[in-house]
Amino acid sequence: MPVAIEVQKQSPLKTIAHPPKQYPEITGQSVASFHEGAGFNYLFVVPQDQAAKFVYDEDAKTLYLDPEVANGLPSPYNFSIATGDTEFLTTSVIYKKTEVEIDDLGFLTFDGSSNVKAVKNVDEPYHYSKENYALVKYDSDAPEGAVSVLLQAVDA
Repeated sequence: MPVAIEVQKQSPLKTIAHPPKQYPEITGQSVASFHEGAGFNYLFVVPQDQAAKFVYDEDAKTLYLDPEVANGLPSPYNFSIATGDTEFLTTSVIYKKTEVEIDDLGFLTFDGSSNVKAVKNVDEPYHYSKENYALVKYDSDAPEGAVSVLLQAVDA
């Protein structure tokens, strides 16, 4: 099965809005993992110079925050989707790991990946979404202004 990045290789994630040209503030940007609470971070759209690096384990089909940039945290902050009213994309030690596939072009697929939106001004503890788009999975109607987003692993 072809994958865009090798097992255990570090990679930033790139965002692609749909339609791409209509949303230059999202398309071609990167993903960061900002602290939101004990044991979890939410994912946000940021400029490339603020990008977090992620590690993909092809055998386990897991994606996690690069330990080198995770402030030496002992447990891996795995890619997951928060449970509750708002399903934020997260890196976490408390939420269940989300199984991730990466295709030969680097696009990530996971349960709900076709429902990921970039959204501003959502209810999150530190209000990062006032400045940055939060990445959230919506199974039903998304709020006005939500933009469909694909995630792509980019070789480091």
